[in-house]
Amino acid sequence: MEEVLAEEARLAELDIAKAEEFWVQGAANMHAIEDFHYRGAGGQQQRLRLYRATPDVCPVLVYIHGGGWIGGSIELNESAVRTLAAQSGRHVVSISYRFAPAYPYPAALSDCLAAVQWLQSSAAPNELVRHLNLQKIAIGGASAGANLSLAAALSLPANTFDALVLFYGVLNDDMSLQSYIEYPNGPGMTRARMEMLFQAYDPGILRRTEPLITPLNAELKGLPHTVVAAAEIDVLRTENELLAGRLQSAGVEVTTWVEQGVTHGFINRGRMLPAARNTLKRAAEVLASI
Repeated sequence: MEEVLAEEARLAELDIAKAEEFWVQGAANMHAIEDFHYRGAGGQQQRLRLYRATPDVCPVLVYIHGGGWIGGSIELNESAVRTLAAQSGRHVVSISYRFAPAYPYPAALSDCLAAVQWLQSSAAPNELVRHLNLQKIAIGGASAGANLSLAAALSLPANTFDALVLFYGVLNDDMSLQSYIEYPNGPGMTRARMEMLFQAYDPGILRRTEPLITPLNAELKGLPHTVVAAAEIDVLRTENELLAGRLQSAGVEVTTWVEQGVTHGFINRGRMLPAARNTLKRAAEVLASI
């Protein structure tokens, strides 16, 4: 993990395209990778990328990248997404969305909902949907993407998704939790950065306790089988552990673990980090079993 953090520091000094290119090297081979656009909730065109590991018609994983609601990209998550596609038996649809602070809550969530509804509608092009078994759709993501995935599952009809895959999600705004006490200054995510990200997503702290912003405040009954994978060295670890427990108490089938010795953002570092490959494999196995 120390080597990964050093590499991230080096890449931070370079153009973002260099970082995208570095982390995708050695990623799983795909049968096809195709780009499309969907109509976002504001009527805007948003990017979407389809990853197909096989030529077959397959179930779908809608993947929402992280970036604290203010950034991130399809490309920075490509290595993880390609692994999930190769190992899960699902095609992956990786989506973009509008960013805060220019577009605060609920813009990002509204775009994610629009993407799922677009996939299920006659507006989606045949060259995309002909590859997809839309009777079996899972949704997942990392960090803010996990937050948006869970919020989408809470917003759409109960039978929309057959699985949720949540990697170190932003689930709560309580910064007195144990992992915030242990790792307030990182490495990786810090308390100060989480405070900044919440302020960007919810300016003025007006709606912070709403369950679609902080899903630990939500009623969780009726959700599908959910993967909750946390990073040990992460301010968000404790809220992910709490989510797993509350899902189990609500009668939701849960597969959960804390990946030891890693920091926030680790699943995109599979080129260097066996723990990333392990976590993605375990998540893919759940998707394959459903």
